[in-house]
Amino acid sequence: MFSYFKKLIKVQRFQSNNSSLPYFTLAKLRLAAHPQARSGALSRLAKSSSEQVLVRVAENTNTPEDVLCDLALSEFADVRAAVADNINTPARALFLLAMDGDSDVRYSIAENHNAPAAVLQLLTQDENPYVACRAASTMKRALDFPNLAGLDHTWGGGNERFRRSSSG
Repeated sequence: MFSYFKKLIKVQRFQSNNSSLPYFTLAKLRLAAHPQARSGALSRLAKSSSEQVLVRVAENTNTPEDVLCDLALSEFADVRAAVADNINTPARALFLLAMDGDSDVRYSIAENHNAPAAVLQLLTQDENPYVACRAASTMKRALDFPNLAGLDHTWGGGNERFRRSSSG
């Protein structure tokens, strides 16, 4: 619920700074940021031409995977970064975004603790040292705190998972 209020504050700040926006666009922003927005509504909002609306749709954890994959191809770097940061973005989209020309997009993946280990490993070799360092840090955190890593991700080779020993 806190993230909804954080997004709502962003929308309200955006609204006060951009009073020339039509009310309809502001309503779309609010709907796209709502934590209980339905996937059908988010799918329709994803067809918007407004970058701000697309960012909010990409940030929403209720956005369907196929829509997130479509948004990963957006012309707007902020939209792609929001897709990379969404914990429900499928691995195939994250692999695509790991090759993105914008370092902010790659950094968003490097911060995402639900990113597959293979994607994070790839980003540890990134040309941007901040991206590479952050990816290594996220991988280390996933090894130190396995409950933070997504349940579908393997942190290691094959089907094995790295686990902390209970003996310390």
